[in-house]
Amino acid sequence: MRSHSSGWQKRFGWTFVLLLFSSSIGFAALPKKVDVLIIGAGLSGLSTAYELKKNTKLSYLILEGSPRVGGRVRTVRYQRPGEPLISADSGMEEYWESNPAVDLMKELKLKLRSDFAASSIRLEGKLEKLDPEDDSESFLKRVLNKGEYRELQSFKMEVEPLYQKLKTAVGPLGLGVPPAELIALKDLSFETWVRSRVKSARVADWIRVSIECEVGTHWNRFSALDGISEFHIFLGKGELSYRVIGGNEKFTNALLKSVGQSKVALNHLVKSIETVASNRVKVKFLRTDTHEAGEVEARHVVSTIPLYRLFDVQFSPPLSEKKAQAIQSQTWGSYFKAHLFVPQAAEKFWTQQGTSFLPILSDSDLGVIYEGNPDEKTPTRIVSLLVTGDTAESFNFMSSDLVRQRIYAAFEKLWPGFSQQILGMEFYRIHPRAIAGWPVGRSRFDELSQAIRQPEHGVYLSGDFTEGTHSDGAFRSAKRVVHQIQQAEGK
Repeated sequence: MRSHSSGWQKRFGWTFVLLLFSSSIGFAALPKKVDVLIIGAGLSGLSTAYELKKNTKLSYLILEGSPRVGGRVRTVRYQRPGEPLISADSGMEEYWESNPAVDLMKELKLKLRSDFAASSIRLEGKLEKLDPEDDSESFLKRVLNKGEYRELQSFKMEVEPLYQKLKTAVGPLGLGVPPAELIALKDLSFETWVRSRVKSARVADWIRVSIECEVGTHWNRFSALDGISEFHIFLGKGELSYRVIGGNEKFTNALLKSVGQSKVALNHLVKSIETVASNRVKVKFLRTDTHEAGEVEARHVVSTIPLYRLFDVQFSPPLSEKKAQAIQSQTWGSYFKAHLFVPQAAEKFWTQQGTSFLPILSDSDLGVIYEGNPDEKTPTRIVSLLVTGDTAESFNFMSSDLVRQRIYAAFEKLWPGFSQQILGMEFYRIHPRAIAGWPVGRSRFDELSQAIRQPEHGVYLSGDFTEGTHSDGAFRSAKRVVHQIQQAEGK
C-alpha cells in the first residue's frame, strides 16, 4: 500500500489510499499450455473465467497487462487526518436491473443498494427534483403536464414491441439476426426517429437528456435501432439500478477470489496471437515489470482487449476483412469523472426533507451528479460527477485549472453558493473511446457486428465493445464465448 498527495491534498490534509496488487503468478510458474487463455482481467475477463469455472472443466489462465485487476473499474479511497476512510468509484457507478452482473453479484453475496429508474433532471434550464415519496411514474406525472405524459407513454408503447422483437431475434447470446424492418432503422439517427414521433419539445428533451448520458454522445450520432435498444431501461416503470455498497472494486475482488488469484498473471502484456493449428494458438507476451518475453499455448484464446486497441496486437493469420472493417467503422462515447469534497453541511444543496434527490441529470458541464459515498456518513462528503459526450472529450484534454473553472461556473448556475463549499477536486481522465458506439448506418446488430462475435482460428473477441455501450456487454459476451467454446469442444 502506498499513498501520495497533490497540492490541494497537502493544503487540506488529504491522502490517497490506493491498494495495489502484485503479480499473482511468478514468471517461472506460468503454465506453458492451458485450455483457455483469457486476455484481460477486467470485468469481461474475470466473468469469462467465472463462467468457465462454473460451467466447464476446462483449465484457464488470465494474462493482464497492467499491475492490477478490474480494468476500468476502480474504487478510490481518501483519508483526512482524524477522519475515517471515504471511498467512491472513479469509473461507473451503477448496474441496471437487466445487467447479468446483478445476478452475479447476488451469487457472490455482495451487499447492494437499489433505486428505481428515475433521476432528478434539468429540463429547459429548470431543475426538476425527485420528491422523497416519488417513484418513476409519479415523478413523470409531476414533471410533465397531462398531454406530455400521454405522449411519452405513447412513445414508450411504440418502443416496447420493437425492443421485444429485437430482443427475441438476437437471443440471449446476441448471435441472432434482427428482421430487415428493424435493421433498416440503423440508417436513421435516434434523434430523427424520435422527433418524427414526439411533438412536445419537453418530452423530446426528457428522452434526449436521459439517453445521452447512457451512450456518452449526442443522440444524432447513433442509430434509431441502437437507441431503441438503449431505451429499454425506461420502459414500463423503468428498471431498478444497483450499486455495490463500498464500491465496485468489491465486485472485481470477489470475482478474482472466485476464479482464483493463481489463475491471473499481472504485468503480462500480450503482443501477438498466432494460430498454428486447428486447436493450437500461441500467445506471446512481454512482462512489463521485468521486460522478459514469453509465450503460452492454448486451444482457445479469448481477447477482452477493447476493439480499438486490437491493432496493437499482431494476429497471424490476420483478423478477417469484415472484423477489421467493423472495428474501423465503430465510433465511441466519452466519459470524464470528478470527485468533489465538501463538508457534511453541504448536503443541504442536494437534500429536501432530509432525503437526497440525487442523482441529477444536469444537462450541463456537470453531467450526472451522484452522491459519491451514500453509505458512508462521514464528516466529509463526496459529490461524484460523471461527465459525458463532447464535454467529457474536451475535459479529458483540458488543463485541470480550466476544468475546475468550468465546474465552478456550472455549479453556480445550478446551486448558487455551492462552489464555496468545495474543499477540493480530483479528476479521473478516461480514454476518449471509453465506450463503444456505432454511427448512423452502423449498429451493434448489423452484419459487421455479427462478424465480430464469430470466432476465427480459435480466437474469440469479447468484452463490452463487442456487444453494446454498457457493462452488461462484458457479462453477456462472457456467456457467449463460453457457449461458443463449449460448442467447439463438442459439448
